[in-house]
Amino acid sequence: MPFQRGRVVVGLATHVFQVHRRKIDMSRRICTCVGVRAAGRRALMVAAALAAVVAPPPAALAGTDTFVADGVTLRLVALLPDADGRMRAALALDLDPGWKTYWIAPGPVGLAPRLDFSASEGVSDPTVSFPVPIRFAEGEAQSVGYDAPVEFAIHARADTPAPTLRLDAFLGICRELCVPLQAVLEALPSDRLSDRALVARAESTAPAETGLLAPTAARWSADGGSLRFALAHGAGGVPLDAFVSAGDGWAFGPPVTEGSDGAEELSLPVLSRPPNAPDAARVDILLTAGESAQLSRAVPVAPR
Repeated sequence: MPFQRGRVVVGLATHVFQVHRRKIDMSRRICTCVGVRAAGRRALMVAAALAAVVAPPPAALAGTDTFVADGVTLRLVALLPDADGRMRAALALDLDPGWKTYWIAPGPVGLAPRLDFSASEGVSDPTVSFPVPIRFAEGEAQSVGYDAPVEFAIHARADTPAPTLRLDAFLGICRELCVPLQAVLEALPSDRLSDRALVARAESTAPAETGLLAPTAARWSADGGSLRFALAHGAGGVPLDAFVSAGDGWAFGPPVTEGSDGAEELSLPVLSRPPNAPDAARVDILLTAGESAQLSRAVPVAPR
């Protein structure tokens, strides 16, 4: 399921070109946006696979909260738990100019982030909030992600007085080519001003999970080529946008808005779907209206 909680990874880095699903070992998790500008996708996908085998991506050493690689610097911070054991944390991705990374549903050729906290000590129920992404072109394809420095807010429960937050991160970091990046980071809770500022900044960009900007009556079109839903409340004439996460292999295009304020319906075309997979029964929908954003998790979708 998208946006999973707990010890299971948040997103799976298994988005590959459909034509290569049977030919390339999925365990390599190769970033598939390589080569959409130059020669054919197929040839450069093979080149990316060979590069991943010959020169695997570096990983940060355990025990550090910072990792530096070409195009990005990662930093993990955690704050001291409150009296109820709630722990706030953040992962910062300081992207260099011209570099990009991906949202949880990155589009047909992107690489979804995998964030695994299972090696943490005294920490349970971690959840990650991703800011509102943008769409950007990669050759003939359209991807969803971030092209500027970004922070992911993390919330968890501290089960001991001195927890340790450990993260095994697998990300796609792209410029002309994509670099599958793995980093192992560790953060001990602190009360440093800089850490508190980073966490506050991450939380300020996280979409709300309750409010009036919620989808309703989600359903598949008769041919299964689009996902449609209405709004529980009108958007007040503000332009709408929507991003959908339905699991591995699914990708959706920009929404088309139909109807007038108070009766809007959005339709998102399906760009890719897993081979022979049934229609997704539940999806996560991130809706934006002007400066407002709301994430609705596990929205039920009526079958065709």
